[in-house]
Amino acid sequence: MKKYFAMFMATIMTLSLCACGGGGDTVASGDDTYTLKMHLSVGSTDPVYASAEKFAELVEEKTNGNVTFELYPSSSLGVTQDCLEGLSMRACDVVYDSMSNMSTWTELANVEALPYMYNDVDHFRAVWEGEVGDKIRNDVGEAAGLKVMGCGLQGVRVMTGNKPVQSVEDVKGLKLRVPTIDVYLKTWEWLGAATTPLAGSEIFTALQQGTVDAQENAYPTNVGLSLHECSKYVTETNHVYSMTTFVMDKAFFESMPAEYQAAIEEASIEAGKLCTDLIVANAEDAKQKFVDAGATIYEVDVAEWQAAMEGFLEENYPNLVEYYDMILAAAPAAE
Repeated sequence: MKKYFAMFMATIMTLSLCACGGGGDTVASGDDTYTLKMHLSVGSTDPVYASAEKFAELVEEKTNGNVTFELYPSSSLGVTQDCLEGLSMRACDVVYDSMSNMSTWTELANVEALPYMYNDVDHFRAVWEGEVGDKIRNDVGEAAGLKVMGCGLQGVRVMTGNKPVQSVEDVKGLKLRVPTIDVYLKTWEWLGAATTPLAGSEIFTALQQGTVDAQENAYPTNVGLSLHECSKYVTETNHVYSMTTFVMDKAFFESMPAEYQAAIEEASIEAGKLCTDLIVANAEDAKQKFVDAGATIYEVDVAEWQAAMEGFLEENYPNLVEYYDMILAAAPAAE
């Protein structure tokens, strides 16, 4: 179904180009002028969206207006997986979302969502704004035939819902919404949850109607989905530091003029750093939304949760141990 959706979207875009007089790889008039579509799963009020706006602004500035972007928030072009599949057919030109969505193409992309890798945001920055992050993005891109650029913190994931979760034991049998991504499914099944894969747009209704007991996302994302309006409890598991990255079809990216490629890469790095800044600045305000709505906030003994994950990586993703160790080793030295 995903492939048929992508083909349908590609056909619609082709017809639109013909109607507008466009041709080849260009969308607007002029051989070296591009108007590109960007998919985002987050809403327009999310800090991630603000960083995408900055990216578009920077690219337009660096290319003298010859490369512009149309932003489509809240999965309005389709779900992330379909948009990734549609990149090669120009149904979508840029996907700005978490790397683990690319796990369909390469298992390495799962490394982004492995639990309990980072000590704090500084550790996250050291990885994804340094050589380790460059290597992971390049390796994922090579394996998937994609161009993967820049990186920002999408948020530190916590659990929200309508059943109290104060320990690992409370997860057993919990009806938990998870993203439609393998590593999240396996993580929570390892801890004993009854997982239910759902798209982000379905979470609010699922919680409201009791289809699921809980879900997990970062505070800013939770507020963007209005989950403070339907969640009685928050458990600060802080299990995954989600990242977001800019993804394009590699062949299309390399067909663009070299100076445009450089502009897009430079802008992706700047926008990624801004994204992290915005998420950090927004997290406490987003948390306060839950407090103001009357939710009970639980802090957990992280050591208990880490201990419960022992053996998970080796059993499920032995090929990722090397990368996991590189991420751990990239932690800044304590002052």
